[in-house]
Amino acid sequence: MGEGLNGAKNQAERLRIGIRGGWLRIDEAIAWADAEIAREAEPHPSLLDVALAHRRTREEIASLLSTVPGSADTVAVMRWCLHDLLVALEREPGLARDAARWLEANAQRDGLPESEFGWEPYVLAELFALADEGLGFREEAHARLLAFLRQHARPG
Repeated sequence: MGEGLNGAKNQAERLRIGIRGGWLRIDEAIAWADAEIAREAEPHPSLLDVALAHRRTREEIASLLSTVPGSADTVAVMRWCLHDLLVALEREPGLARDAARWLEANAQRDGLPESEFGWEPYVLAELFALADEGLGFREEAHARLLAFLRQHARPG
């Protein structure tokens, strides 16, 4: 594939996670698949499936993206996802609490290894919960979330 097998897999995984998480759009995956198809003499069938998935749900697109062949660099993919999440939060700050919950859930599933991303993903959602109970400040929780993302985010 145009970016190399593993580069394409990294991109597919980034799109899969972002679409499933809600901060990337389905049309971004379709545009990426179209560009890959245009570069390849014999594109992989998984790219054709993604390119033709205009009327599919987020989950269906995510499932199709998971079939792109190759081996993803999970830490690099997560850093890219954090970059996408940061961009989404800068556009729409109201997503902060959901973003913190997503980080916590992924840390619990080892999607954000502590050796790479530290312990902060485990506490960011709690900061928002404490703020809702009047035991902390939402602005502080939001600032810590943005600081974490800026520290660990890397575009692909």
